[in-house]
Amino acid sequence: MLCLILFVSVNQSFRDTFDLKQLEVWVERAWAITVSKASECERVVAVKDGEPVAAWRLRGAFPTDETYAVSDGSSRYRTGLALGEALPILPAYRSEVPHLRRGVAVASLDLIPLPAER
Repeated sequence: MLCLILFVSVNQSFRDTFDLKQLEVWVERAWAITVSKASECERVVAVKDGEPVAAWRLRGAFPTDETYAVSDGSSRYRTGLALGEALPILPAYRSEVPHLRRGVAVASLDLIPLPAER
């Protein structure tokens, strides 16, 4: 079944010494994607130099106070992420990392959907 996966770049923030909790802080930050688009995703995968380094259930997305400039000269609000439990890095993530525009991208992957949260 096709699942929407949100890929985010941690190239600038990732450190080899980070544990999962330290990385979460950077993944939850503000991304150049709409809340509605991010909210459609089931999981989020952190990517460093084109390689997945961590994954989580995506519980939701929300607008932040941070903005980014768009090509017409206007600005848009960035989106923050509410992460759930950590997930294993699946082989499909490695073979399907999309081009990350502004550090973020959404891809449809053929995966078993996550069970509903209790």
